[in-house]
Amino acid sequence: MKRTKQLLSLLLALVLALSLVSPALAAETDDASGVTADTLTQLLGQAPTFPEGASASDGITNQEAAAALLLWAGMEESQLGAYPADYNSMADSLGMTYDPEAACTQESLTAMKAVADQLYDALHADKLEPLFLNGMAQPIFPYTSGAAEEGYSNETSDIIRFFVYVETNYDTDGDGKLDLVKALVQLPRAAAEGDYQAATIYEARPYITGCTPFWGETDEYGTDGYDIDSLYNQPAARTPAGEAVSTLDHAAQADSSEWYYWNEYEDMYDYEDLDWYDYYLVRGFAVVECGGLGTLGSDGFETCGTDLEIDAFKCVIEWLHGDRVAYTDKESNIPIEADWSSGSVGMTGRSYAGTTQFGLATTGVEGLKTIVPVAGIASWYEYTNSQGISTGRNPAYSDILALYCAGRYLDPLDWASIQGKYGNYLYQLQLDQLALNGDYGDHWATRDYTLNAENIQCPALIVHGLNDDNVRTKEFDLMYQAYEEAGVPVKLLLHQDGHLTPTYPSQGISFLVNGQSYDELLNQWFSHYLYGVDNDVENLPAVTAQSNLDTKQWNTYSDWKTDASVTLTGENAGEATSTISSDYDALGVDRNNWKDVFTAGSTASSAMYTMDVTSDTVIKGTVAVSFRAATTNGEEVTAPRGETSAAAAVDHDTFIDPSSLDHDNFVNPAVNAGNEGATVSTPNADLIDRDGLMVSAMLVDIAPEGETFPACNTAPTYVNKTVIQEDGAWQGGGLQNLKLVELNTTDVSYKVIARGWMDLCNPGAGYDSASAASKVSLKEGQYYDYTLYLQPNLYEVEAGHSLALVVYAYEPGKAAYTQNYTITLDNSTVSASIPVDDPMASFTDVTTGSWFYDAAKYAVQAGIMNGTSATTFSPNKTTTRAMAVTMLYRMEGEPAVSGGSAFTDVPANQYYAEAVAWAAANDIVTGTSATTFSPNKDITREQLTAILYRYAQYKGCDVSVGEDTNILSYGDAETVSTYAIPAMQWAVGAGIINGIKDNLVPKGNATRAQMATMLMRFDAVTAQ
Repeated sequence: MKRTKQLLSLLLALVLALSLVSPALAAETDDASGVTADTLTQLLGQAPTFPEGASASDGITNQEAAAALLLWAGMEESQLGAYPADYNSMADSLGMTYDPEAACTQESLTAMKAVADQLYDALHADKLEPLFLNGMAQPIFPYTSGAAEEGYSNETSDIIRFFVYVETNYDTDGDGKLDLVKALVQLPRAAAEGDYQAATIYEARPYITGCTPFWGETDEYGTDGYDIDSLYNQPAARTPAGEAVSTLDHAAQADSSEWYYWNEYEDMYDYEDLDWYDYYLVRGFAVVECGGLGTLGSDGFETCGTDLEIDAFKCVIEWLHGDRVAYTDKESNIPIEADWSSGSVGMTGRSYAGTTQFGLATTGVEGLKTIVPVAGIASWYEYTNSQGISTGRNPAYSDILALYCAGRYLDPLDWASIQGKYGNYLYQLQLDQLALNGDYGDHWATRDYTLNAENIQCPALIVHGLNDDNVRTKEFDLMYQAYEEAGVPVKLLLHQDGHLTPTYPSQGISFLVNGQSYDELLNQWFSHYLYGVDNDVENLPAVTAQSNLDTKQWNTYSDWKTDASVTLTGENAGEATSTISSDYDALGVDRNNWKDVFTAGSTASSAMYTMDVTSDTVIKGTVAVSFRAATTNGEEVTAPRGETSAAAAVDHDTFIDPSSLDHDNFVNPAVNAGNEGATVSTPNADLIDRDGLMVSAMLVDIAPEGETFPACNTAPTYVNKTVIQEDGAWQGGGLQNLKLVELNTTDVSYKVIARGWMDLCNPGAGYDSASAASKVSLKEGQYYDYTLYLQPNLYEVEAGHSLALVVYAYEPGKAAYTQNYTITLDNSTVSASIPVDDPMASFTDVTTGSWFYDAAKYAVQAGIMNGTSATTFSPNKTTTRAMAVTMLYRMEGEPAVSGGSAFTDVPANQYYAEAVAWAAANDIVTGTSATTFSPNKDITREQLTAILYRYAQYKGCDVSVGEDTNILSYGDAETVSTYAIPAMQWAVGAGIINGIKDNLVPKGNATRAQMATMLMRFDAVTAQ
């Protein structure tokens, strides 16, 4: 009776316990069971809300469940966008992983709910702060556009916008007051109201306030010189008038017409970049944009890249960091603090904006935590010059761009206050550049940020297009070298397009970077460096580069530098010398056909030297072309050589050749002492008086005759693209998505890999910009030693192609001459040192002296073998049967396989399954039994030899050499299995196996080093 009462009590307790189990727990008793709307109701404690388009029928799909969870957590439909695509993108961003259209299970729902709980907590907290999930900031902040000429109010806007005027260190316009620069601040309301301290994305870019109608015109120039040193005047600072005004009080007075107005000269609305960084605003970052000195609303002179321009931009960072005063306007002296700022600043932007952030990094300013420069300039000298020669047709460029960006012109009254002085300043800039005529000097030194590399403190992700012919690739190389010199972390992201960023808001496009959204990558980068999120982004490979052969493929490299190289020489030119002339008219060469003509073979104006490429090769770095040459003067011609460039506007950051001035019409006064500042009458000038004589070179990838290969060619500035999906590049926060595109390759018979230019009068000019500061007076017939550096590249050349070095006079479009000249090359001295990636460099267990080094390099370079880790090749490790067959499969190019093998120990989901199926179907392998392959068993040397023997037969190779080969001279020949004897005889006779200390060791396991060696020898034998 007592036991019965105890049993009843236990049952009653159990019933009571079960009645107290929460609905959520009760619903999770079967993880594989389907989820219904009722399940969600129980889980959420309320009926779920589904977006329009979600059926929410008896069975709930994963994407329907995710949508319901996002809405339950507090996201507004306006923030989530279109269902289901944008909802799925948001869920994926948060870290929810699922098959969208699959039925939702309890297990999936539990995982999604755990993520949604964190979103719920963030959106229902007392303060709205940035939410970091999945290693990045999430788009949880509401958004209101600022693109309104009237009717905008910060009282109702989710994004607070206003201007501040930051006091700088100098009075560049000479009005007796320190210059103020106008900066636009955009930040989420929550930050403005004090919920959190925001990190800032900062763009410093003179174009943004609006550009002038002047490009190359000199009507605004004065006729008097200007004292450049006067720009550095430092009058007393302003005295703030009282206490600082609050952000919200100041923002209440903001007028959107100051940041959104029509510019008749550009036929567009400025601020041009007003909405380019909305992606970050909806994720809780603040955004600050500044045009800088001399732009609309700011004081000072636009000086085009000087240290003064960089210093003014630096002052904005100091204000964000709490170290400098800013004012609400130009007159009242009422201060305003960045009370919403965390003091952490990150920068990104393209071209001029990529340039300024590198300049700022070299100041070492406190608060600048990281930069992501895209197509930026490291040294302005290199933008329009190269080794002593101007490559922009007009040696004067800084004055042209300065006037173009001088937005103060858009305010007539303001412009009138500086017009005279600024005109004289522009004239002085022009004179300074013309006097240098392509040489390096003080004008360029004040615009060379690499000189201050030792000050760099903030890490960088440098982004550049390998087909960028505007801001050339040497610029990213100089940035990388500066970072290496400073010892600060730096990564390279190199794509195959021209002068753009992988996400290009002005064109509304974006392409993936190694399968990942570029915006997402930068989100992770800034989340880590500005907010301290631990997401491993700092451990990106040193170099990530898009393949020039397949734009869907991205390759990684452990270092940008390489110690390996191959040399192309002129020793087999057939003649002792080659003479090339600038008389392109005689050949019918112009700017439209010069590449076709000069890559077809040597001509009267070009010399070609070639070498065969015997294995797939990755060129990585700067090609150095060395030669001895003598220059001979030519006769006057009736018209300048070269054509005027068409002024086709692409965008602000695309260089347009400003004039058709004679290239050697300007002479360095340092060469012509006593005739300073004068020009020489170029028709029939003596060689000793000439300057600016261009010699050019290019490295070309040429396909075998009659064949083509894919290449990324810009037309004219960007690579053509295919839209993969309209609205496919998700932005989040209800923002308009961008088009998801991919780059198109074009089938070509040749591709110019890299080009370079040099002044024959500057034989001492090297890679360093400053080395072009001195020149010589050329003497007729005298030989000089030259090293001409081509623009850096990372380029894959296929085996069977040829590399051609072409040396030619000037490049059409970059120079024009009224007097010809000829260049005589000593062919015995011509060479091109071509840096190549050494795939073995990262392996610590392989050295150049190793007996297997060449074989291991062959196998890795050909993609047949990989390392066992990022730093090890494991040469002495044994090879399994699965590994061996996989290597052969790769050698064969991984042909398509239909169906699997009959081996029961080869699962279809294993990496070697297709390789084994292919080998078995072609009688290359027979297995260890009728039903087993033993994939994980080490392969012996005789087994490997037998497989190679059958593979050679499969390829139709002659294996008869084995019939006459006697292997009995090897001490252990009698231990070779009967089935392997013909294969072993063939392998020995063909030189694939040499033996180990007079033994064949047939039963010994094949090591990876031995495997690589046998495969390399096999490839050489079968190629014959």
